[in-house]
Amino acid sequence: MKKTSGILITFFLSAVLCAVSWGAPPKKRFLTSDGKRPTGLFAPGVMVGKTVYIAGKGDYRPNEEIAGKVRNCLAEVRKTLQVAGLDLENVVHAFCYIEDPSYAPEFDRVYGELFPKNPPARTLVGVPKVPGDSRIEITCIAYADPKGVKPVGKPAPGTPVTPGVIAGDMLYLSGMDDRLPGGGHPGSFEERMRQAMRNTEAALKAAGLDFRHAVMVHLFLDRRENHSIANRVYSEFFTYGNEPARATVFVDWIPGESQVLVSCWAMKNLKSRKVVRPPSMKYGPVEAAMTASPAVWAGNTLYLSALTGLDPANGTIPADIEGQVRRMARNHLDVLEAAGLGYADIVSGHVYLKDINDYAPMNAVYKEYYSAGPGVRTCLMPGSSPWPNDARVMASFIAAKTR
Repeated sequence: MKKTSGILITFFLSAVLCAVSWGAPPKKRFLTSDGKRPTGLFAPGVMVGKTVYIAGKGDYRPNEEIAGKVRNCLAEVRKTLQVAGLDLENVVHAFCYIEDPSYAPEFDRVYGELFPKNPPARTLVGVPKVPGDSRIEITCIAYADPKGVKPVGKPAPGTPVTPGVIAGDMLYLSGMDDRLPGGGHPGSFEERMRQAMRNTEAALKAAGLDFRHAVMVHLFLDRRENHSIANRVYSEFFTYGNEPARATVFVDWIPGESQVLVSCWAMKNLKSRKVVRPPSMKYGPVEAAMTASPAVWAGNTLYLSALTGLDPANGTIPADIEGQVRRMARNHLDVLEAAGLGYADIVSGHVYLKDINDYAPMNAVYKEYYSAGPGVRTCLMPGSSPWPNDARVMASFIAAKTR
């Protein structure tokens, strides 16, 4: 009996030590007025542990000048943050989409007024269309514990953007463009792409990290024809088969006369980083896998690459938007199941449409799959460039182990 008891005690202590080492899954909370699960397409906000994901907010003011649009857009962000007892100062990263590049100076002026101290990391691009009557859209990530937040670098004079922000175990970098340290741009796109990656590498280094720590990259290009060059240069900076998850998005405008913008998220603890690759997405030169891992774990958070409705088995894609959303959902489920998760574990997503007129039919099918949680969502038409393989929709997601 004593020997059996000793074995049980040893087993119990091992289990306790394991739990302490890995930590219990964080709790998930919907940021709704009553705290209950919303029944719509997506949630206004989702809080996972100390991290808060805010759905894309439009300005909802078709007749306002740009200053009023920015203020109202961020007021909508603030409303959701306040449900969690937070405010704009808790924002650590923001994606900002504007329909007209001429908005940029006034956008920056008002944005800076609302983030007067320690502004978040930010990625700003120009797109042809956001949903509805809005002309701008902003989606944010916030962090509830100010003690766990640390800026990396200082905003450039007159720019309300911090180069990077550490929040807990995550580093959120602002979009890094192709400008040279002394100003100007390299001559060729290949060197522009390489410079953007070097700028990203320098920002990671400033936080004591490197590309091994990267878990998610949003790569924005202003020209479809530069895609293959971007992939070739991008692959120089990562270990083959161990790349971060990635979304490659073709937009109409990138600030600073740049042609590429790299928005990188990384995690400090490499021991909690793990690539997820389902059998249906073997590493190789196919759209679903090239220069990107299908998903990467960062602790209890899973970052999924952007996928389309392309069937990885035969390389075909449905012609209709409904069929593409269904196939895309199947592709994402393959990745989620390989990680031991499902649609209900999605906490945030970006959906990109080739044509904003597909918004309603896309939503009709989207709710059958991706609204199981639901997580937050940002949806827009990112660019006017042709899409590959007749794709009409593409989406990337963040999921979390909370149970």
